[in-house]
Amino acid sequence: MKIDKQTFGINEELSVSIGFEDNDGLIFIPKNIKVEVKIVNYFGKIVINNLKIDHIVDELSLSKVGLEQNLSNLDLKLLDRFLFKQLSDKATFNYSPFDSFLEYDFAVYEKSRRPSDLDWSMFGSLYIFACNVIPESIKVELTLAKQLRVSEEVFKKLLKKIPDKIFRKTGHLESRGGNLTFDAEELIKNNLTAEQQKLFEESPFLKFHSGSDLA
Repeated sequence: MKIDKQTFGINEELSVSIGFEDNDGLIFIPKNIKVEVKIVNYFGKIVINNLKIDHIVDELSLSKVGLEQNLSNLDLKLLDRFLFKQLSDKATFNYSPFDSFLEYDFAVYEKSRRPSDLDWSMFGSLYIFACNVIPESIKVELTLAKQLRVSEEVFKKLLKKIPDKIFRKTGHLESRGGNLTFDAEELIKNNLTAEQQKLFEESPFLKFHSGSDLA
């Protein structure tokens, strides 16, 4: 995979070139096919803005093979997961969507202490954020458990314990979705710096997740 720059901040665009040598089980690209992708860091979510498929013919080819003959073998259904995995590699960007989340100390959960209403509010916002930015093919509970340094089972128990006055879960426990209450939003805003308040107001991924693509 080739990338045109070495940074990937909020609202920054990358041009990514992917070839058959990048096949790792998530995607499959036939030989002599190149996929050009433009992606944007939209508040921590990798958004694919443009995708182009090209057929490559090397100088030793005896005949040209049409692009349409290879398309039936092309498999890009997990492209978002592939990009997420590649950019998260410490050898490349070491990208983490949580770098775009509000600054907060979640040690209370790691140390099994009693969370305050503010702790629960930030926990709910973090869960909603992860639902929005983590690819659908990746378990959001496991990802968040690693982020909070707790087990997946502990995370699921915490999710069940969020007070109703703070957070409303939508669907069953295993499905993504939920909304912060107005009281939780006000509590968070009252404990943020002016810069963080601006991010909280502008980011579409911190207050609710309905399963729709807000980008």
